[in-house]
Amino acid sequence: MKLKGKLMKKKSNRFPLILGIVAILGLLAWAGLRMQHGDTVAETKKANEIAELVATMEANPNKDSQAYKEAQQKFCLLTARSAQEREQAVVNIQKFLGSSDMPVEFLCSRFNGKPDDSGTDYTNPASEHYSAGGFGFTVDPNTNYIVEVGEAERRWGTNDDDSRWFDPQPEYDNTPRYTTAEAIRPVAEQFMTKHQDILGVDITQMTYEFQGTKPGNFFVRWVDYEDPHTEEYEQCGDVGHDLETAYQRADGVWCASIKNTRYPTVSLTITQGGQVIVYDNDGWEIEKL
Repeated sequence: MKLKGKLMKKKSNRFPLILGIVAILGLLAWAGLRMQHGDTVAETKKANEIAELVATMEANPNKDSQAYKEAQQKFCLLTARSAQEREQAVVNIQKFLGSSDMPVEFLCSRFNGKPDDSGTDYTNPASEHYSAGGFGFTVDPNTNYIVEVGEAERRWGTNDDDSRWFDPQPEYDNTPRYTTAEAIRPVAEQFMTKHQDILGVDITQMTYEFQGTKPGNFFVRWVDYEDPHTEEYEQCGDVGHDLETAYQRADGVWCASIKNTRYPTVSLTITQGGQVIVYDNDGWEIEKL
């Protein structure tokens, strides 16, 4: 009997502990539901704000109008990743320009359609666009890699005296250091190797090609011929009647099934001073096909 009493005592001691655990779990579940509800409300509010801003921009198609500019500025900030998430992209751009203190301006993001074609997916940016040093940059938000660089769109306006002002052009190094295709290749290769961490491209797996030159500039590229991407689509109207896949519809229009094979390609434009002024990672776009 004494043994039985001891067992009953042990069970009675455990019961409050079990009740406490159940209470804690209940509180955690309640808090989780509250947070989930709060997130849903915030997401709905944000989606409604975005829809209103898109409607305002569509109602004011003149991009120079104040209404469009104000709506676009709010839209770009509302749909952007957080400043903390974009921090590495800024660092990469500064490294591309060789200036750790270069001011970098976030412009806006671009978005893809939803998988079910029900509209635009404003929750996941497909690309981000920045401006720095007179150049425009396109960044992959999933990796923060720079995928395109070129001269930024120059803004302009009117001064009080009716004269016009323009954004300054980038500073170009046109010092005649390099004059031949042979001389520019190591410059191009060194740039790509040095910046592999911000571009995400390994040129050792690609084929180098010299594209040509114009006064002061050289054009080079690397192509990955081991990774072809073939698209097949139907084209109607201006198609050759002698194509193997050509046929004529009942309405008399000629159509054909077209196959187009593309290869991941990275292109550079380099000044005779050795400055990279255009960068284009075509492979980044191909991978999305």
